[in-house]
Amino acid sequence: MAVVFSTIYKKAIQLALSEGLPKAVLNDYTNYKIENERVPMELLLDVYELAEKQLQAGFGLRQGIQLDTNDYGTLGLSWKTCLKAIDVLKNVKRYMVLVTDDGSIELDERDGIVKLILNREVYRTGIKIANEASFVMLVGILNEVTGKRITPTEVSFKHSFSTSDYFSNHFECPVNFNATENALVFNTKVLDISTIKADKFIHQFLVERMEQEKSKIHKSEDVLTSEINKLLKESMSSGIPSIVQVGEYLGMSARTLKRRLSDRNLSFRELIQKNQQETATQLLTTTSQSIGEIAFLTGFSEQSAFNRAFKRWTGQAPNEYRKTI
Repeated sequence: MAVVFSTIYKKAIQLALSEGLPKAVLNDYTNYKIENERVPMELLLDVYELAEKQLQAGFGLRQGIQLDTNDYGTLGLSWKTCLKAIDVLKNVKRYMVLVTDDGSIELDERDGIVKLILNREVYRTGIKIANEASFVMLVGILNEVTGKRITPTEVSFKHSFSTSDYFSNHFECPVNFNATENALVFNTKVLDISTIKADKFIHQFLVERMEQEKSKIHKSEDVLTSEINKLLKESMSSGIPSIVQVGEYLGMSARTLKRRLSDRNLSFRELIQKNQQETATQLLTTTSQSIGEIAFLTGFSEQSAFNRAFKRWTGQAPNEYRKTI
């Protein structure tokens, strides 16, 4: 499931309580046992949505304002020691996964501007607040580490908001809602300034640490695809499960599972076909079962459909493939 740094989660709860959200409403969230410094993203989104319903508008802005480098572990330390302000955004792009694996960052540098794009679809209300908080936080981090007032030239959100002035007053620039992308745009020159604690050697040490942390996360992601492959192979003969069923088995929504696979340049359909092909070729190679039986064991209700699929995968019909091995 998608996760997020626990410090961000804790600060959201503290802010909601300080603004008057009844403690009883947040009991399940304040009592959640945090392990490995991360919590399920769904819990943070729940807190955001409770705040959205019962508190003053703009909770995302206020959450973003209170977040600083100390809330982001090794990544936060690296921001402090970056040589230039632009390097902060580059580290965000490269190591966002250390904070949360929900979404990704793109950087577009050309024509005298730097555009940071947050790829995170609004699949529920809490994501709106998360996206708002992220942009407010990033601008705040730039100000914190440089000691300067850095402002974007334009801010865009894909979702809607009733009062855009609420954000334009904070960012001191135009803020567009219902836009085609979530984006922060800066003049290149304003990001070409040194940070207060710029240190090339300490920064390199922190980058090496972040690479190690990132590697560990990628290994855990491999566990995700392994679990899906195992489930598909075990259930294939009795009917291929839907992405909703697989998501429920893994403890996440179908939308989250689809997004997690997309982050790895995979789709659920591709995994199904991969496992069908592997199972079919293994059965054709190691057993004497009929083509019809193998079609059934790989999740096909009709042999003709299996024959077409197998030829598409390998360029050969199943019986031709069997003769060549």
